[in-house]
Amino acid sequence: MIMNKRQVLLAICSFFLLIGVASAQSAKLKRAKKMMADYNYVGAITLYNQILERKDVAEAKINIAECYRKVNNAENTEYWYAQVVKLPEAQPIHRLYYGMALQRNGKCDLAKEWYEKYVKEAPDDLRGQYLLKACDYEDELMTKNAGIYEIKTTPFNSPLDDFSPSITKEGVVFASDREKGTAVKRVHCWTGNPFNELYNVDAKEIKGEECGNYEYGKTQKWSKNVNSKYHEAAVAFTSDENTVYFTRNNYLDGKLGKSDDKITKLKIYSATKKGDTYDDIKELPFNSNEYSVAHPTLTPDGKKMYFSSDMPGGFGGMDLYVTEEEGGKWGPPMNLGPQINTEGHEIFPYYHKSNRLYFSSDGHVGIGGLDLYYTDDKGAGQFGEVVNLGYPMNTISDDFGITMNEEGTCGYITSDRAGGAGRDDIYSFKKTAVPVEIYVYDKATNLPIEGAVVSNNCTGATTLKTGKDGKARMDMKINECCKFVATKELYGPGEKEGCTKNLKEAKLLVEIPLEKLSDVVLQGVIYDQSTGLPLAGSLVTLTNDCGKEKIDSFTTDATGKYNFKLDRDCCYKVKAEKINYLAASSDMKCTKNLGDTTVIHVDLNLQPLVTNSLTSNTDPKNGTETTPTNTTNQTQTQNNVTDNTVVTTDEPTTPTKTKTKKKKKTKEPIYFDSSTGDYMDPNTGKPANGKYNGITYKDGKIIESGNTIFEPSPTPVGDNGEISYLLHIYYDFDQCFIRQEAVPELEKLRQMLIDNPSLIIELSSHTDSRGSNSYNNRLSQKRAEAVVRWLVNRGIERDRLVPRGYGETVNVNNCANNVPCSEKEHQYNRRTEFRVLGCRSTDCFNGTPMLSKPKENPKVDNCHGCPF
Repeated sequence: MIMNKRQVLLAICSFFLLIGVASAQSAKLKRAKKMMADYNYVGAITLYNQILERKDVAEAKINIAECYRKVNNAENTEYWYAQVVKLPEAQPIHRLYYGMALQRNGKCDLAKEWYEKYVKEAPDDLRGQYLLKACDYEDELMTKNAGIYEIKTTPFNSPLDDFSPSITKEGVVFASDREKGTAVKRVHCWTGNPFNELYNVDAKEIKGEECGNYEYGKTQKWSKNVNSKYHEAAVAFTSDENTVYFTRNNYLDGKLGKSDDKITKLKIYSATKKGDTYDDIKELPFNSNEYSVAHPTLTPDGKKMYFSSDMPGGFGGMDLYVTEEEGGKWGPPMNLGPQINTEGHEIFPYYHKSNRLYFSSDGHVGIGGLDLYYTDDKGAGQFGEVVNLGYPMNTISDDFGITMNEEGTCGYITSDRAGGAGRDDIYSFKKTAVPVEIYVYDKATNLPIEGAVVSNNCTGATTLKTGKDGKARMDMKINECCKFVATKELYGPGEKEGCTKNLKEAKLLVEIPLEKLSDVVLQGVIYDQSTGLPLAGSLVTLTNDCGKEKIDSFTTDATGKYNFKLDRDCCYKVKAEKINYLAASSDMKCTKNLGDTTVIHVDLNLQPLVTNSLTSNTDPKNGTETTPTNTTNQTQTQNNVTDNTVVTTDEPTTPTKTKTKKKKKTKEPIYFDSSTGDYMDPNTGKPANGKYNGITYKDGKIIESGNTIFEPSPTPVGDNGEISYLLHIYYDFDQCFIRQEAVPELEKLRQMLIDNPSLIIELSSHTDSRGSNSYNNRLSQKRAEAVVRWLVNRGIERDRLVPRGYGETVNVNNCANNVPCSEKEHQYNRRTEFRVLGCRSTDCFNGTPMLSKPKENPKVDNCHGCPF
């Protein structure tokens, strides 16, 4: 209905229900649309049902779903919106409404899917984000106040709507659309029920009993002067009860006002007490025919009025506003802002003497439908965090219209939850708890910590989060002690006990300091994969996934080591590069949920692109190549680098008559022994000890400051100088498709090309010797092009890839034409490999690119019926 809950626009479309009146059945769809436009949702539902019984009409389905939503029929709303969201005509808002209906019916897990879709389609509407978040907080909201409130139904509820109670000195004033018992009934077309009027019930607190135990008298209409033939509801009294403010349709002195679009809106009126009745009804100055103003509440001193309105300039449907009395007149309204108001409806405010503003909303994080919330008035127009009252005050149904005694220990709420006497019912509540504030702050700075998670041992798995003020709020049972634990990323946990036993203050404050954890460090070593030694001059950089600025780069020294300080809420990728080497990068390394871990270790192996270091000597001063005086020694040196053997060289001999100069053994560089995992001294054949080229070794390990810090993890080159990083893709006989086993190899190749964006490579494809030369040339070209397509489809630029088919001309073994070979030997030849041709810039490498070797154990595809 209009005056309560979500239905906030009003249309006066009363009609007389007389015996024998019939209506025509023609042009039902047109008539149904007209009824919707006139807010006659009950009549429109009847016609749409008749239409849909005969034929599926998309417009009828969309409109009947909306009609059921308007009359607050959650079950039928879900049923019809489940069909609407499948229609091509479905709009994003329909997915939101379907999710809200699912949540309202206790199906939050299903609702999340539709909220997620709505958030993607309408990211600027915060309702979707709040409602999606609500499902994640469902357990917290259902348990945080369990056992804190006692809820009871009241005996003065009717089979229809009873809502928005207000406590007076004599009892309770509330709104109801209960039957009047007249022969001719005036019915509001939105709901099909009579119009709301104000009623009063006497309520006397039973002496000697706890608050909330009342004896109720007779229920009767409250004021014949205030009640009219249209809607009245939501009253607020001054502290002396001499003035009342109430909500009514735009109707005064027998005149019904309408907006430009012929809609009768809501207005706030005042009435003054004269004797036993209220009279002198006046409307407030900020009312308008063009928008609704409703649901007033006053501060205890009567100087401020909070109310709900859909006036222009708001944030959503109905927003909360405040106006101040100035010289006996109410000033211009001020919107309470986006911290309180959402794209949904904020309605039925209630201001308590504790400076706490209560209200209902369907736009904040809630359990379902309208939920009850509060926010603390901090003065000067500032309010605290919005807090959901949780279950049992809130349910998956609509919960609104709260009021309470001065102590805040007892009061009334309105709800259409299951088990009531009618639709909206009034319930009494009793609070058997003390409000608690848990304040979490930084121990070093004393500043509040936002977003800390607070748990306790009294409410089980329930957790709370601190707001911007560093506080989380809940209620604790009287005479109870709880241990509170606060946690936050980058901080160590903190705990504190809080007790409500013999508490003299009105609330309990629990303060928990948290101490920041030490920094997380990323460290590692960059190795030359061809030698297994640390690589100096490598440029190491980090990227992150949390939008933070790139961390400064790091250039390695002779130890090859690097280190960075990391934040604890990011994931990082480390990349190393150096001229004449292939750049390499790591997988993402995350600091989230690391616990006490403070060091992440990542080593990278850079693989050489050129053979200069193996075929020539280099002057370390100017980088120019010098030719050795003895070519035999040059070859021996090349082999010794890869075979890890001790080298001896002869000094040049001088012709003399008396003697020949003795051979002199030169000290060779440290090498890495992959079989033992140690760095070896070739002159002793034992694990290295001491300092070599600026690097300190102890028992075959690299150390610093007397402590072992780096464990070697390089992958040296093979026996003949080939580099194992050059990947191979093998094929089934007579086929050019990519085998599944090749995908991981191709992924490595793709990552290498991403890490080295300037490289140009050749994809050289080969066949075995079976088949004609021309056929094998075509087949090998197709194989190379298949690899190129795979890479291009995954983002690699086409101009960096050169496919070349070599047919059977470049075998890796002796399996030529008419030579008997095994299937495994033939398989070695059916391959695609790559080699570096050059680069698109001038700083990639200098020298001759190194070539690859066959993979040791490729998968063999048997050739059935082949001659060999």
